[in-house]
Amino acid sequence: MRYLYHILRILVGLAFIVSAIAKLYPIEPFENTFIELGVSNWLFAPFLARLVIALELFLGLAIILNLWLKNKVYYLAHGVLAFFTAYLVFLLVTKGNDVDCGCFGSLVVLSPGISIAKNFAMIIALLFIPRQYHMNGNVVKIGFGLILILSITLPLALNPIGVHNMQGVEVNHKVDLTGLPPFYKTNQSVDFSQGKKVVAFLSYKCKHCINATKKLVLLDKKQKINNLYLVIGSKREEGLTKFIEEIKPEFPIIWMSGNDFFKYSGGRLPAIFYIENGVMKKKWFGDRFDVDDIRNYFTD
Repeated sequence: MRYLYHILRILVGLAFIVSAIAKLYPIEPFENTFIELGVSNWLFAPFLARLVIALELFLGLAIILNLWLKNKVYYLAHGVLAFFTAYLVFLLVTKGNDVDCGCFGSLVVLSPGISIAKNFAMIIALLFIPRQYHMNGNVVKIGFGLILILSITLPLALNPIGVHNMQGVEVNHKVDLTGLPPFYKTNQSVDFSQGKKVVAFLSYKCKHCINATKKLVLLDKKQKINNLYLVIGSKREEGLTKFIEEIKPEFPIIWMSGNDFFKYSGGRLPAIFYIENGVMKKKWFGDRFDVDDIRNYFTD
């Protein structure tokens, strides 16, 4: 029975560790969760995401090494699992059970219901695991210090925080987008030479494009965007439909299957242009754009 308890303790610890590491690749969907919940802004979400990952790593390592810190780790683990479960219940009520909760990043797709059951199993396992306490206080202090340092530095080392809040580049030159195809499915056309419009050039194979589009979708939920157009480059329609199914954007979409896509986008993706009466006034490259900067150019 003692060996069974050891195996159970290691499995619980590994669940925390695997959950933490899986969220790192890619980490952007986990960062976006804090934005969607309204608990952070675009600047601090990357730091908050890595802090939660560090907490999971710390709990996993401490449990495996039997470092309970006079039951502090024990109660903290229960608190974290209870908090995660409360979020999962919220997700289940608001979005249903047919969504990925993101508990294991993109490594394993879990529904909120399955993940709630997993959390309850971990809580029950913690109740039955015997907690052994080291008599040598120095061992506890050294072990605590090492796993704390490792837990904090590992997320930053494995997936460093990039340069965020990149401002757009001011430009002022005329652009000709008359060669763009009509909208996907509807075959409607738009005159880019009139009015204020934002055009985003994206590729379904580009992870930065996917992350950027998810940011735009989140922004659209907070302020309805009516002048954004997505131009998606994909040789085959299957790639386009996969992009749409994953992100579910509600913006007008233009599908480009030819090499002209790169002529318009400038070769760097994602590329987002603000155009005013046919004149490009500002452009952004990459998914690290300053959301507060770009939102000033959207109309509702």
